[in-house]
Parts: sequence; C-alpha cells; structure tokens
Amino acid sequence: MKNKKIKLLKDLISIPSPSGFEGNIAEFIRKELLQYLPKTRVKIDEYKNVIAIIKGTSDKKIMIDAHSDTIGFVVTNVDRSGLISLQYIGGGDIQILPARYLNILTSTKKLNAIIGRKHAHLNENEDDIKIEHIKDVFIDIGIRGRKQVLRKIKIGDPVVYKPYFEELEQDKKLGQYIAGYGIDNKSGCFVLMETIREIIKSKKKPIPTLIFTFSTQEEIGKAKVRQLIKKYKPDLFIGTDVTFATDCSDSEDDEIEREVGRCELGKGCVLYKGVGISKETVKLLISIAQKHKIKLQYQASKGDIGYNSDIATDYISKAVIVGIPLRNMHSITEAISTKDLNYGIRLLT
Repeated sequence: MKNKKIKLLKDLISIPSPSGFEGNIAEFIRKELLQYLPKTRVKIDEYKNVIAIIKGTSDKKIMIDAHSDTIGFVVTNVDRSGLISLQYIGGGDIQILPARYLNILTSTKKLNAIIGRKHAHLNENEDDIKIEHIKDVFIDIGIRGRKQVLRKIKIGDPVVYKPYFEELEQDKKLGQYIAGYGIDNKSGCFVLMETIREIIKSKKKPIPTLIFTFSTQEEIGKAKVRQLIKKYKPDLFIGTDVTFATDCSDSEDDEIEREVGRCELGKGCVLYKGVGISKETVKLLISIAQKHKIKLQYQASKGDIGYNSDIATDYISKAVIVGIPLRNMHSITEAISTKDLNYGIRLLT
C-alpha cells in the first residue's frame, strides 16, 4: 500500500471519535471527500453522519455504509483525592485497562491521563490485583483534590486510549500488517473513502446512485444509520465493517473458530451468508470477485450479527456485509492487513 494511503488511514485513526462524539472525524472525512466531490454532494447531518452522493443514471439507489465511531469511556466521578472514575462507551476488555495511557477530551483541550495500578510488589495474592469491574479502575491526571481536577474536566467528558498506530513487519501473505486503536471501524471509513476516490478517478458514471454514509453511534447500539436509511430509502444496503479474524492461535480447532468460522488476515475480505443477507447480491459480488481475482472469505449470519445491516433489514429487503478481518477487536492493538483493505476497495469499486 502506498505511503499516501497509509497516511490517510493513520490520520483517521489519530482522530478520536468515541460514540456520541464524532464531530471531528466527520469534519475530517468531509474535507477529504471535497477533493473529489462538489460541496453539494457531501454533507454532515445533525447526528454527525457524513453523506457523500455520486449520482447514477437510473432511479435505483445503493447505500454503502461504514460507522465512524469507536469504543471509549466517559468520566463519571472525581473522588476527594482527585482520582477519576469512568464507564465504557461501547464496551471493551477490562483486563487490558491497567497501566494504560489515556486522553480526556475536554471542551477546550485534550488532557493526558494514566490508569493507575496497584503496586505489584505489595500484593502477595494475584487475585488482589485482578480487575473485575471498570469501577475498580481510576484515572490520574497528576492533580490532587476534587475541586482542582473539576477545574480541568467535567463529568460526562469523553475519554479515549491515547492514539496508537504501528506499521509492523511486511509479510508475503499479510501484506503490510498494521496495528492500532480505532481500526474498528476507521478501516471501513478508509475503504469507503478510497472507493469514492477510485470511482471518481475512473470517470465512469454509475448506473445506480451511490450513497456513501459514514454513520455514528454504532458501538452503543444507537446506530444513526437508521435515520439515513429511512431518509434515503436505498434499494440495497452494503455495510462495511471489521469482522473477527480467527488466526490468532495455532489451533485449527479453536473455540472462536468453531463459533464464527475460519477467517484469516491477508486472505481477502469477508462476505456473510445466511439469515438477513441478500443471496442475490452475494452471488453478484462473488462473480465480480472471481472476474477481477479478488480474494474472498465467508462467514455465516444467524440474523442478528451486530452490524448496521441488521437495522437495514428492518426497512429494506436487500442487505449485505463486506467485512475486513481484524485481530484483537476492541483493544488498543487491533490489527489488520492492507491486502484485505485493498481487496475491499476493489470489490466495492
């Protein structure tokens, strides 16, 4: 993948966008898309959804969606000593929290913070230092006293892991291996942005009108894509999101693999088959992939798989998912292969 594309992905990941606080990422996406589309075709709505439209030659409409929000936290309390409590926005793995670097996003600036950890030397029993609930975690910004801390932050301020982006080693099978916080689902946003660029670059007018949406609040189950579907009434909905890679261990009989099916980095993007998925559209995408030598993998849908496409099927009959294999979901070391990103872009273009 070219350096310019890597930079775009890095820029997307570096902009905090926990659910409910997507304003900055929306502005960034809009400005990037204005390089290829006129102002009348790119807008941000009241929910901070970004909508980009490429007019087609027919009255058919396809909505292609990626959610722009990530998991995060929110400040819930400051105790007498000035230590800060928090709760999840969108969930996560409690066990990875100790000794992490965070940013508190106040109304005026970004504050550095750390998550405290009990002194390991002073705990004879390992169970004493295990975290069972997020209420057992506290944030330290280096200021003592509740009043002093509340001059800097407010209850309800969003909190995120400190931005992290790392290009790991090249691999013949994986391509460029990239790890970071917020790849779920900044990678989907990246795929859509590059797809738009490629379509405009080709100078070919699509037959259906293409409605690209960068939707908000997916991680907290309040997906604002619902308003978009109701407003634009697409004939087909294509959701682009990350999916569980199962090649994280040497075991071919891993419990996760038995649950979701085999899915490997570098082996292609994922099409879901099953309940709530348009068989006709999946068949078409498979034929496109075969024609252009685009690698695909497959996972099963039981009807409620946690994607925006679940919402789409409440309103329209045709919906599909294009998944990007991801390791370590909802952590600070989410990892993808650039090969799979390229496969996704080529499939949608």
